[in-house]
Amino acid sequence: MRPKLDNHRVLKRLVCTRLTFGTAALATLSLTQACAAPAADVTSELQVGGMVCESCSQALTAALQQLDGVHEVRVDHVSGLAVIRHDPARTSRAELVAAVTRLGYTVAAP
Repeated sequence: MRPKLDNHRVLKRLVCTRLTFGTAALATLSLTQACAAPAADVTSELQVGGMVCESCSQALTAALQQLDGVHEVRVDHVSGLAVIRHDPARTSRAELVAAVTRLGYTVAAP
């Protein structure tokens, strides 16, 4: 399954790449805003139960990457730990937990 593209990240990469090579930037974008790292991101850790193999990790990673505002996902089926970097204004911890439980896994209370 192909991860959902974050249009802001794609545009940011395009604008920053063009600036690096000296091509004129889009006049409507604030360059500081386009090339700055997302300041609002947080990292959430979920202790996931029920994963038994690498396929479980991959399925969970794909499901979490589909959520709006999720920028990075790392899932380890051995430890059961899922680490998600996301924008809390666009995706809450409850939405992350819901995505995990929809796949049939459990999430320990924080």
